Amino acid sequence: MVFSTEILSVLTQIIIYAGILQGFYSAMVLTHTKLRNPANNYLAILLIVLSFSILHSTFIIPYFHRFHQTSFRIQEPFIMLVIPFIWLYVKKLNEPQFHFRKKHLLHFVPFVIVMLFSLTFVMHRLEVDNNGLFYSHTLVLNVVLYIAAFCQYTFYLVYMLRLIRNFKIKALNELSNTEYIDPTWLRIFLLTFLAVFLLLIVMMVIAIHKLNANYFNTIVSVVFALVIYILGYKGLFQQTILPINTEIQEKKATPEIKVDEQLLNKLLDFMIVQKPWHDPELTLTSLASRVDISRNLLSELINSGTGGNFYDFVNKYRVDEIKQLMVSPKYKDFTILAIAFEAGFPSKSTFNSIFKKFTGLTPSEYRNRLL
Repeated sequence: MVFSTEILSVLTQIIIYAGILQGFYSAMVLTHTKLRNPANNYLAILLIVLSFSILHSTFIIPYFHRFHQTSFRIQEPFIMLVIPFIWLYVKKLNEPQFHFRKKHLLHFVPFVIVMLFSLTFVMHRLEVDNNGLFYSHTLVLNVVLYIAAFCQYTFYLVYMLRLIRNFKIKALNELSNTEYIDPTWLRIFLLTFLAVFLLLIVMMVIAIHKLNANYFNTIVSVVFALVIYILGYKGLFQQTILPINTEIQEKKATPEIKVDEQLLNKLLDFMIVQKPWHDPELTLTSLASRVDISRNLLSELINSGTGGNFYDFVNKYRVDEIKQLMVSPKYKDFTILAIAFEAGFPSKSTFNSIFKKFTGLTPSEYRNRLL
């Protein structure tokens, strides 16, 4: 039993120390990655905050408790700083035109309040005793602050989930390749932090009622370290939902809009002659520029004229070309993947899912039926 406890202690320390290093290292990588995702700056700061939180929970708080000799336990204040940076990251990922303004400093007011309270406790540490007025008041304030933190997390998570609800719709109306645009990642991202915070709430309640719960800060550190591992790896490969300048307000197509047949024919003729779908990263904006019509008008033409979104509009041409190439003698010795790349698909996984969506068959099944 002692041996198992020692092993668990060693493993815990490894996870914690490695998490601290991973947080700072991932932050450095995210800000220097060639993907040049502006949202990475906020994610990098978030990872640094988590690393500082681990340092604070693992080293500073235990040292302070030994220093002031009281059974009262101050808790981890950086949890109030985590959620604003999550919000900033999701906001920037979803809206590339978003810029941090002075008014956004209000998001950090709860953290400042908690820090001021913590500093007040440090300054009056010698006055704290189990039966004193300051002790009883700080205990009540801790409970209030934890409830406020829970409300803070809830508010931000509800708001961000509303942003994510339209994530896929925006991507499909702007991009022909959504390989790196995965709303599932953001849902996991937010739900992970919700689960983490619920765990912290439980541990904080335990820490308040059992003032000798020395394992609290260790659990916080381990959980934050695991979160750093996940975010440092997954966040590196995420791109903004719309990697373009979208300062212009979007116009929503309505059923009453009458399709301009002349412009629609111009678009369809351009697609057949120029074959712009060969560009794997073709976007609504780049196609609008090449066809020489406005971006919003092109979106309306596609939505109203074809009854679909930009993503399906472009990839339908890619699938149709692949079906033609499969029966062409020139491409009889080409692999299916080589043909997919020829038609503008960026990867095997994207190609397989889209091809089956439009044909009901996998690429291999479709080709075998041609033999």
